[in-house]
Amino acid sequence: MKKTFVKIPMVMMLALMITGCGATTASNSGLSTSGNSSTTEDGGFSFVHPSAEVSSSDKVSSSSSSVQLNINVLATINANKTIDDPYLVEAEDCDTSGCTLQAGCSSFFEEPPSTIPTSGGECIACISAPSILAFKIDVKGTCDIAFYTVAAKYEDPWNLDGNVSYYLDSNTPFVTGYSAFGHTTENMFYNWKTVELGTTTGVTSGVHQFNIKVLGSFPNTDCFKMVVTNYTAA
Repeated sequence: MKKTFVKIPMVMMLALMITGCGATTASNSGLSTSGNSSTTEDGGFSFVHPSAEVSSSDKVSSSSSSVQLNINVLATINANKTIDDPYLVEAEDCDTSGCTLQAGCSSFFEEPPSTIPTSGGECIACISAPSILAFKIDVKGTCDIAFYTVAAKYEDPWNLDGNVSYYLDSNTPFVTGYSAFGHTTENMFYNWKTVELGTTTGVTSGVHQFNIKVLGSFPNTDCFKMVVTNYTAA
């Protein structure tokens, strides 16, 4: 293909440079997989899935444009579990060093009033796009896993799928269709809703990574629950 070069006068070039300062450009995002590592890019944000052997770090808050998370194994799956007695992962135990802090916030970690209890005392909040956080699970057999989040969202839009993608490993993100968030006069920010994210069937033995990719306005999140069925020990 023949390339055509257009000469731009220096004055016009300077004007273009000045106009572009502080501007943002939308970009497509994608997920590519190679072994235990994959990269997701969104608006200049880069995320690298570490291998299962990487140890966890202390909770860190950062807005770095390129980070490598240290992701903990937060649950060992070795039996069937119901929604009344699920495997539980506290959201505040996820590594937030791959998250962007909302303007006006000082931390990703909040402790709601005692009148609005959480499963573990804290929740995570104030996360804006582009961000990603994750946790690992160690599955000791084969099973089906239904994933739930316990979350609250004050701001409209309340459509969950438009704001967050949840997926296991490099699978297609779940589609929840959930939009029933909201607040009451007495409880504006922690009106917790238990939302079923989706089910992954035939999960194999080994370490798997559950990913939470923030696309817009992230809900305040207390914890994640996992219901396990059809478990067979390896």
